[in-house]
Amino acid sequence: MIKKQLWHHLSIKEIEKYLNTDLDVGLKSSDIQNIQKKFGRNLFDKKKDFGLLGKIFSQFKSPLIFILLVAGIATFFLKEYSDSIVIFLALLINTAIGAFQENKASNAFDKLSELQQKQATVIRDGKKSVILAEDLVPGDLVVLNSGMFVPADLRLIEEKNLLINESVLTGEWADVVKETKVTTSSLADRSLNKQINMVWMGTTVSSGNALGVVVEIGDKTEIGKIAQSLNLVKEEKTPIKESLEKLARFLSVLVLIVLVVIFFLGLARGESVTEMLIVAIAMAVAVMPEGLPIAVTSVLAVGMSNILKKGGLVRNLLAAETLGSTTYILTDKTGTLTEAKMHLDKVYTWNFINDGGDQDDEDLIKMAVLSSDAFIDEGNQAPDNLIVRGRPIEKAIILAGIEHGFTQDDLFNERERLDFHSFESKNGFSASLNKDKKRNKLYVSGIPEMILEKSKFIYHNGKEKKMTKKALEHFLKVQKQKSLDGVRFIALSYKKVDWEKIPNLEKQENQEDLSDLVFVGLLAFSDPIRADVKEAIKKAQMAGAHVVMVTGDNPNTASKIAEEVGIIKKGDKILTGIEIEKMKDNELFEELKTVRVFARMNPSQKLRLSKILQKNGEVVAMTGDGVNDAPALQGADIGIVMESGTEVSKEASDLILLGGDFSTIIFAIEEGRRLIDNLKKILGYLLSTSFAEFLIIGGALLVGLPLPILPTQILWSNIIQEGLMNFAFVFEPGEKDLMKRKPGSMKKNNILTKELKMMIFTVGLSAGIFLLLVYLFIMQTNMTMEKIRTIMFASVSLGTVFFSISFKSFHLSFWKINIFSNKYLIFSLLISLLFLAVALFVPPVRDMLSLVKLTGGEIILLGIIGIFNFAIIELSKYFVFRGERLSNAV
Repeated sequence: MIKKQLWHHLSIKEIEKYLNTDLDVGLKSSDIQNIQKKFGRNLFDKKKDFGLLGKIFSQFKSPLIFILLVAGIATFFLKEYSDSIVIFLALLINTAIGAFQENKASNAFDKLSELQQKQATVIRDGKKSVILAEDLVPGDLVVLNSGMFVPADLRLIEEKNLLINESVLTGEWADVVKETKVTTSSLADRSLNKQINMVWMGTTVSSGNALGVVVEIGDKTEIGKIAQSLNLVKEEKTPIKESLEKLARFLSVLVLIVLVVIFFLGLARGESVTEMLIVAIAMAVAVMPEGLPIAVTSVLAVGMSNILKKGGLVRNLLAAETLGSTTYILTDKTGTLTEAKMHLDKVYTWNFINDGGDQDDEDLIKMAVLSSDAFIDEGNQAPDNLIVRGRPIEKAIILAGIEHGFTQDDLFNERERLDFHSFESKNGFSASLNKDKKRNKLYVSGIPEMILEKSKFIYHNGKEKKMTKKALEHFLKVQKQKSLDGVRFIALSYKKVDWEKIPNLEKQENQEDLSDLVFVGLLAFSDPIRADVKEAIKKAQMAGAHVVMVTGDNPNTASKIAEEVGIIKKGDKILTGIEIEKMKDNELFEELKTVRVFARMNPSQKLRLSKILQKNGEVVAMTGDGVNDAPALQGADIGIVMESGTEVSKEASDLILLGGDFSTIIFAIEEGRRLIDNLKKILGYLLSTSFAEFLIIGGALLVGLPLPILPTQILWSNIIQEGLMNFAFVFEPGEKDLMKRKPGSMKKNNILTKELKMMIFTVGLSAGIFLLLVYLFIMQTNMTMEKIRTIMFASVSLGTVFFSISFKSFHLSFWKINIFSNKYLIFSLLISLLFLAVALFVPPVRDMLSLVKLTGGEIILLGIIGIFNFAIIELSKYFVFRGERLSNAV
């Protein structure tokens, strides 16, 4: 704002005057643009981004780039101009590839971040609508409900049992009780959590609801001030990234030690200091896996982007790593297995059941609309495209009212809402207090069994009558029979009261306030099963993941849906929340091995299932959408929430289903497995090729022979020819058996498995020894040293091509691999072969690299060497994995 203001000191009337707003109808939409010009948008100032140019300069933080720069300058002053040219060319290409990879990964993450924008429910022009939180301005009226994030700093105007979690600001996890009264104490001036009439941007609504007016936005908010003082974002370090960075550091130290040995061996052989210095640099380039960290980020970023294209927003890198190892999927029913397109199919009143009439039907629907917390968003798109906001059942009720010729606003004009108690799964009901002709009415809707139990009277032909045993049994019978067809029910009742405000119905002493209800009827809803969900579940089961339905629905409804989608067979055992409460953890774990449907479950029971499974070594993915699901979502290895879920549940989640589709979960698991596979391929490719080259040069020096390949030739082969190879594996498609493998270990940070280490060692050793033997053999011929080095240079370069083809699959022979499945790899191979051809056949480049022209016979010899080398690589791979036997272990 313009000046520092103690908002908690001001009364509601003073706030209204100061902000020039209307606390009854909100701001006028026509004024928003001018207010935004004055105060800006509700965003934090971003740290300056230098774009691609900044990423290019950031490459010089790499030890490899620094070594190349020093070497290039040193060789220039030593007048080794051809070496200097090759080194600077290698420097340029390595920098360009690193910047390109980093920029591509950064763009992918930016796209993901854009989709995680927060929304806010506001009142403007007297109408409710949902807007982007960044479009809020001072003076806006903001509606807060349980599970929402607070989108700006707000002064409270109204509140109902409001509890706010302010841990993001204060570090205290205990919820803070909020009120609307003015607070002027000096303690409140110094401490945010004492300003009880204020709620802060970034905090969450634990329970209750409220109406507040925006007083500060963006950098002026309390959390904005903290963000400005930090003005940095730490890079996310995942277990795999940390593991590979440690590996890179270890190898760098190891390489340094070996290079010192090679350096002095070379000097002992009579090589010059300059030559051995360049050899050491070239060997460092050949062996140091500097491309690993950015390769890891690129693989994960591309994987997350692919999942996004299928309707899943992965919120963090760790989830991307963990997805492929999922062993249990604990899924809700509505919106994941079904389409979340609830439709009110039928209503069951006592008039219909007993008399076959329908005269009470409209009364029941009207009462349901009055008790609903969904609303029609009449924002910028009105009146052409009205959107109903709320939970699927609540939206269906509002739409049913419109179909019958009345809207919620019409009914509120007759029976104004005075107060509201939001639905929470742990309680199983919601309540709306509305004005009526003589006395106010409390409309209560929720789980049928609970509502019927609390109902003493029944609504029949517009009158209240005593609830009979016959009526009670008939309603329960209807629910049971129709639930077997997959129908979902809620019940509605009311009670005449003299309250102006709903008491805290969660307190034990107020439970009597929910007794003696008048039961009006049952509302039956249908929700079509998603067309592809059965196939998706089958695919998950084939992949070794157990799909378990955990729902708050009636057991009969849950059973019917589970049968239809293939989770269970008819007659399979089903457990309810009440039943599992009586079990010990070890007993429940035994049940979890076979039971696939849990009904009438509350969030705390979901959390218990997840913890028991994790305790026993399982990797758990769990779906949820309510504020009370947040602990279970956060506790699971992968928390999954629908886009329509509460902000709190989204923040606790790892994967947001933008379309709510269960098949997206299965695709995410498949993609998770693919990216782990590709990380292993990149790691195997980089280390095995480096190991082979190290053996060739080190072996030659150890037996007292000249260098088989010169430093500039190593640089050309490793950076110029091979530079794009590891990046190409980022786009390697999943193998056919990917979803037939057993889920991997939960310890995904151990990516360098025993089998992968064995493959790197065996393939690198066999290829290295073979090429070393080739070198020893041709040293016995009459070829000149320049020709021998030309053949060795070409053999090593061809070896990188064969390594890349072989590493497309760990356990399939190359003739079973679709070589053309990865166009990026094909492009990289062609570029590599092109650069090899340039080195061998373009005289200026050939001279610069100290190579000589090869005869036709020598080129044929190269082909034979290449074929043998490729055969040895494939043979080594076969002996490590032996086809399918060890495929799951990689």
